[in-house]
Amino acid sequence: MQNTVEYRLDALHQISQRKLGEILKKIPGKKELIIDPVLMKPLECITGVQFLRSHGVDKIFKFEKSGVSCVNSQLVYMIYSDLITAKYVCNQINASIHQNHQNSYNLILVPSDLVAIQQLLEEEGVHGILTVHIFPWELIRLDGGVMSYELPGLFKMLFVDGDRSMLPAVARSLWSLQLLLGRIPLTLTQGRFSLQVRTMVDTLCNELGTSDKADSDISCMLVVDRDVDYASVLLTPVTYVGLLDEVFGISSGTIELDSRVTGNQDGAREKINYQLSSTDAIYNEIKNRHFSDVFPFLSSKTKEMQSEYNRSCNVALQEMKHYVATELRKVTALKRSLAYHIGACEVIIGEMGHRYESLHQVEKNMLEGRNKRENFSYVEECLATSGKLTSLRLLCLLALTQDGLSVDEATLLKTQFLHCCGYEHLVTFHNLEKLGLLTPQGMGTNPGNTSSGASDAAGKLAGRVAQVVSQLPKRTGAFQAFAYKLKLFPEASEEYDLKQPKDPGYVFGGLYVPVVCRLVSLLIKKELSPEEIVKLGPSIGTTSWAKKPGDWDMNRMFPRCGDKWVMNYVEIGFLLAGGRLKEMARTGHPDTMPVLLIQGLLRVNHRIFIYT
Repeated sequence: MQNTVEYRLDALHQISQRKLGEILKKIPGKKELIIDPVLMKPLECITGVQFLRSHGVDKIFKFEKSGVSCVNSQLVYMIYSDLITAKYVCNQINASIHQNHQNSYNLILVPSDLVAIQQLLEEEGVHGILTVHIFPWELIRLDGGVMSYELPGLFKMLFVDGDRSMLPAVARSLWSLQLLLGRIPLTLTQGRFSLQVRTMVDTLCNELGTSDKADSDISCMLVVDRDVDYASVLLTPVTYVGLLDEVFGISSGTIELDSRVTGNQDGAREKINYQLSSTDAIYNEIKNRHFSDVFPFLSSKTKEMQSEYNRSCNVALQEMKHYVATELRKVTALKRSLAYHIGACEVIIGEMGHRYESLHQVEKNMLEGRNKRENFSYVEECLATSGKLTSLRLLCLLALTQDGLSVDEATLLKTQFLHCCGYEHLVTFHNLEKLGLLTPQGMGTNPGNTSSGASDAAGKLAGRVAQVVSQLPKRTGAFQAFAYKLKLFPEASEEYDLKQPKDPGYVFGGLYVPVVCRLVSLLIKKELSPEEIVKLGPSIGTTSWAKKPGDWDMNRMFPRCGDKWVMNYVEIGFLLAGGRLKEMARTGHPDTMPVLLIQGLLRVNHRIFIYT
């Protein structure tokens, strides 16, 4: 069954490629494709230059606000469904028309059309000149069971701007997946947007139809809003792939490596794109290991390759010919991969090694609600030593774990951050307050008959009281109460081995288990019913059955074999508006869904992790 699932997941790539091909066929003749830079890497996962050439694309340009110099008269713009980018496209088209260029203009919107963009085209006077095409690509398979819809701006749209215009596209991608793998019998949601997506998927199934498969290859789908578990985003990982993301940044399954890793000595600063894939034997072995265990493995692999090289130098001529014909290319690729990963480890140590232990300890104190004064001082120190991103993450984690900051604390840290990093970050703090990550304590509404001066005095007094009370023995806050309720803090013991972990919390050094991991492990181990599980979350939890619960045998979906749980079907975890590789590395197999316990506690045929 696993091979069948693999084959059907690969079909998503073919469907996306065919959709793009049909759009390009509608534009006759040679054409020049101008692509939004944000779309470059996701598009490389779907198609290649050869495919575009075969469909009449003569030249490919990166979209720039200032415009590009084109030769052919057929211009095709490909952008995300973004109003600001669409405005720049309109400006370039109007500038070209004013220069009397006789061009044909086409716009490909990914992944859906928006009414606001159509109104903009009319206002800019290009509605009849520009032909609009919609490219609703399918889920992009990045590696193994890791899939993404590649909507980098979705989090801001949903949780900051309150813009839900992309949710229908997300719902349609899940509907398409169910056409291939069958109607999912059980869907659990956690969060208000996840509930809307599930409702949209049900509507699409009722109106457009479902798969004719009698039994679905998917046993259950859990859809979770990003704001259900902010701690997983703010904490620092200890796995190799998590630290790669911290230092280099991973986009669409690739990282950019500079001369620090590639070892160029000629001063060239050009970066190379390196694909992180399970087909890379070295990466596949180390991606989910604790970072302290990575260097010993790379060292042993280097010695092994050196030994193999010495052996190959002493073989007969006929054996040498066979070696060159069959093994040389493989060994060369392995050597290149080994050199890159060793270089990446050295950069990670240089960037984070000097502060990692102290950072890890402070994060532990924050999660447990201890040593608030020391935590506060460490955040202040990071403002001067560790850069704005690290400081801001710690600031948000501090506020999250102690149910907000006092007025004086919030004002002091905000002022120091703005002095250090610039007042353009006032917008950043405003957005964080909207997200609920930097909500001050003791901030109530101002009664209608209370003067402004009295209100300010009361606010200052409340802030000072909160600051004094915070130094007293602290009762368990809302975050800690929820974490203890869901058992998100792994049990600490002398036998807890981060190199041979037994629970998903190892990815944060044994500090914290992501909410998604805990919810699905409870489901698989049948410790609670689906209805009880969704009630554990901090947000809106709902359960949806494609058929009546009695029509589905939960023991058949999640049978037990000895002391191990076995999944006969695919399990899907879907993080709405943002997932991180840290959350995909919760199992012994990092290319799979992160919510299953590792090291033989569960045996699973296949797992899928999807994020937007």
